[in-house]
Amino acid sequence: MLNATCPSYFQWIHEDLRHWKETGVTRDMVERARPMANFRLVIVEGKAYVEKYRQSIQTRDMFTIWGILQLMRLYPGRLPDLELMFDCNDRPAVRAKDFRRPNARPPPLFRYCSDPWSLDIVFPDWSFWGWYVSWLAS
Repeated sequence: MLNATCPSYFQWIHEDLRHWKETGVTRDMVERARPMANFRLVIVEGKAYVEKYRQSIQTRDMFTIWGILQLMRLYPGRLPDLELMFDCNDRPAVRAKDFRRPNARPPPLFRYCSDPWSLDIVFPDWSFWGWYVSWLAS
């Protein structure tokens, strides 16, 4: 897409994915993210499948999955088939210094936060929808 049609923050998508630009993402890379992930999300032919590995804090996983399902409902057929690992914690987990050697292949792990020293792929945090305080009347 042209820069004129995309907001400026879209540049960060390319920045976060640059580590896999040359090699693509392999099955092995995805599987190596599993020990750090709360869940795996697979979308095939417009249907979502989730495999949970460990409980997340509060309801973060549930509302992240719910947000993805809302995107699928609002934009049917627009999400491609995909498979990803997602960690619902705040602190980055994939340290860049562990993947500096020439053929190092970092695991693609989606999470809410990253920093200049990490390779985590930033994803919007929709879990505030599930905060109990958001359900209180004013």
